[in-house]
Amino acid sequence: MLEAVRKAPAVRKVPADLTPSIAAAGADLGFDNVKCEVAPAADRIAEPCVFGDPAGAVRVVLYGDSHAGMWLPAMKEIAQRRHWRLEFYGKPACPTPELSFWNQQEQRPFAECGRFHDFVMARMRQTRPSLVVVTNESFSQKTGRGELITPGQWRVGLTATLRRLSLAASRVVVLGDTPVLDQSTPDCLAAHGSNLAVCFTTRTKATARVWNAADMAAAQATGAAYVSVLPWLCSSICTPVIGNVMVYRNRFHITGTYSRMLNGVLEDALDRSDPGARVP
Repeated sequence: MLEAVRKAPAVRKVPADLTPSIAAAGADLGFDNVKCEVAPAADRIAEPCVFGDPAGAVRVVLYGDSHAGMWLPAMKEIAQRRHWRLEFYGKPACPTPELSFWNQQEQRPFAECGRFHDFVMARMRQTRPSLVVVTNESFSQKTGRGELITPGQWRVGLTATLRRLSLAASRVVVLGDTPVLDQSTPDCLAAHGSNLAVCFTTRTKATARVWNAADMAAAQATGAAYVSVLPWLCSSICTPVIGNVMVYRNRFHITGTYSRMLNGVLEDALDRSDPGARVP
């Protein structure tokens, strides 16, 4: 995988066998988001979507916003292989830090997001999972109209969340945020299919838009593990295509196809993040 990432900047034309196709990329989530993600006006879900082995002895939770859903295809593969009971708690535009988020679509305080946080925490205290994987989109999040969240606020809010989770779960892992590209990949590939360099974003620029250092600091402050996803996506350049696979379905989210391909490196990273014991 790392070798494919290193070679990706040399790909300058859309591969003939590109997968998913440009037309299909926007819908390439890899799961039923209508069924499994919590709707904007809702603050809970009757029962979470369960993957892997529903009767598995190892209970694993994937928790976050749309970026948690983004990693669900990879986590589903791992759960199936490891016989985990994987529960998914995802609410788009509602990251996990204990902050008062702003509903940017409706331009109002996102009270449902805070109530969803409380709902998930109550479920964690009841179910006592073996592992909780937390991941969020930190790019351009707000606490109010025009009030962007700072890295410091993000760190404090996520630290509070991780402390609460650590009281309920045996182990907590923070999966770092994905770099943000300059342009939406399907749009850029459609317009510049014979010159993909137009669609490249430098790693420095792409990662400056997200608060991975704050994620890492919160993890370190609470004894959680932190896994960087950057080596799986970028060398010095973040490219829209790796091998023959479209990496992003917009500027912010990787495709379900690429997520699924990353299940092996994600599994290895989760194991390495717990040097004392391999997750069963």
